[in-house]
Amino acid sequence: MMMEMKNEKTQLPDDHVDDHVDKELKQCFSEDNPKSFFMFAGAGSGKTRSLINALSFLDNEMGKNLSAHAKQIAVITYTNAACDEIMRRLQYKPIFAVSTIHSFLWELIKSYQADIKEWVAQSIREDIADLQDKQNRGRGGNAAEKRAEDIKRKTERLARINTVKKFSYNPNGENVGYDSLSHSEVIKMGSEFISEEETMQEILVGKYPILLIDESQDTKKELVDALFTVYEKHGDSFIVGMFGDTMQKIYMDGKENLSECIPRDWVQPAKVMNHRSAKRIVELANVVRSTIDKQHQRPRSDAETGMVRLFIVSSSSSKEDIERQAAEIMAKETGDKDWRNESGYKSLILEHHMAGNRLGFLNLYEPLNDSGVFDTSLRDGSIAELSLLSNIVSPLVEAYQKGDDFEVSKIVRRHSPLLDKKAFTDKTDQTDLLREAEAAVEDMISLWKDGTTPSCLDILKSIQKTKLFKLESRARDVLDDSAENSDDKKVAALRRSLKVSFKELQRYSAYVTDNTRFATHQGVKGLEFPRVMVIMDDAGSKGFLFSYEKLFGAKAKTKTDIENELEGKDTSIMRTTRLFYVACTRAQRSLAVIAYTEDQDAVKKTSIANKWFSEEEVVLL
Repeated sequence: MMMEMKNEKTQLPDDHVDDHVDKELKQCFSEDNPKSFFMFAGAGSGKTRSLINALSFLDNEMGKNLSAHAKQIAVITYTNAACDEIMRRLQYKPIFAVSTIHSFLWELIKSYQADIKEWVAQSIREDIADLQDKQNRGRGGNAAEKRAEDIKRKTERLARINTVKKFSYNPNGENVGYDSLSHSEVIKMGSEFISEEETMQEILVGKYPILLIDESQDTKKELVDALFTVYEKHGDSFIVGMFGDTMQKIYMDGKENLSECIPRDWVQPAKVMNHRSAKRIVELANVVRSTIDKQHQRPRSDAETGMVRLFIVSSSSSKEDIERQAAEIMAKETGDKDWRNESGYKSLILEHHMAGNRLGFLNLYEPLNDSGVFDTSLRDGSIAELSLLSNIVSPLVEAYQKGDDFEVSKIVRRHSPLLDKKAFTDKTDQTDLLREAEAAVEDMISLWKDGTTPSCLDILKSIQKTKLFKLESRARDVLDDSAENSDDKKVAALRRSLKVSFKELQRYSAYVTDNTRFATHQGVKGLEFPRVMVIMDDAGSKGFLFSYEKLFGAKAKTKTDIENELEGKDTSIMRTTRLFYVACTRAQRSLAVIAYTEDQDAVKKTSIANKWFSEEEVVLL
């Protein structure tokens, strides 16, 4: 009887099967035998916890010594939100330098202004030569016109480079002006400096003897290659630690086949437990993953069974009605009433403009997106003119309409140049200033009279007239009636975009600040939600990188897909498989997958043949 009990115990799932990983990481920081490492960590495996544990260990073991020698432990993460969370969990200790890739590289190179100027000038000359070559060999039409515009813009910037005293860069927003660096320039330049300049390598290793990288599979390939170069030369005094999962690589600029590029002498511990998701969701993730690699996760022994459903729908169906119907079915079958509450589950869509269509901010979004000159700033809401309207004007109007005079006054005092300290110092009669500010507020608020809602342009015109808030030179250009035909693509796009109602701006702002049920498949990487609805809608997507119709057998592979497969290159099907894995593994308890398709039968057959879903889990709507 005792022997039977022992056997039964040894066969129980071991929820602590990954404990050895954290111990292996600690050994990598040994003074006698330091090792760099790549830690594999699948969805829900506690990657961030291992990162925090490693950092806490380093603080206890080396913190005082590193501080005494003005050294830090660098941590590179993918988003500002991740930076904030890690710093909070580390109690904001100065021994840690936690930053995004862009911020990290800028901090490293920003003091070398002469080198930056030389690099930028050379880069522009190379771009112009390349564009000119294409222009000479290419045909006319739109492409030729765009090249001509680019050549003109770059030539003008090159002519002004010598007058630049100091280049500026904002990692978290837009960079406007010939003396500002773009995000891509900082990445390329910083990575090249690290790869090619021995002095920069010595500065990096001297300042940050330990560098840990979160989400390493999506870290810019230029930086990864640069760090491998530094490791080859300084491996005895420089530890690189990478945390990640190649299955969760969803951006094109990450290092391809990263796991195959890891140096052989690196330690490669792997986690196999999924602490996040219910058993059925882990099972689905494992089957989806099996077409890409052989990594296999376990659910916790105390994980609930969970539920998944695949809803297959015609592409022509009403999206809102279908998604509401699917949520109601989930509520009934799971017995979880939070599926009936829109704030109770997260809907994951392919692209931001799909959210714009569903939430009603498409007219604002499309001109900015189609211009091709707004990238990160459009996705995170940091475009200067939109930020002014959403972060200052919106709360001011809300406070005024509630009759909260104190909050109105606070906002104006904090943000209006009419009431800044210099204005109060220079003007003896401060009462006049207060009256001027009050009149400016009233002028703007009058745009909402009789229940109307003004356009964003009308609000900015009021601000320009009264000087209630500071407008940058670009905003003043946008307000010019000829702006829509401007040679400046950003100005022209903003003019078209800001014609929309202020309500549309508020809906956009709610979305980019994560105050709606929608998010993109890519945008939720690293996050988790009790209830998830994955929306697969190729017809509503403008992109070509992903194709759920191909993944689910409703469309045939293209010639390029087949050629890329034969050559071992990434394909749209592989990218979509990884994206599907990321989206599904956000769910903790229950998962609804909605496939909008032109061929419902093909999607059903493929999903069942691949053993992703059983017959009972597939619902035709």
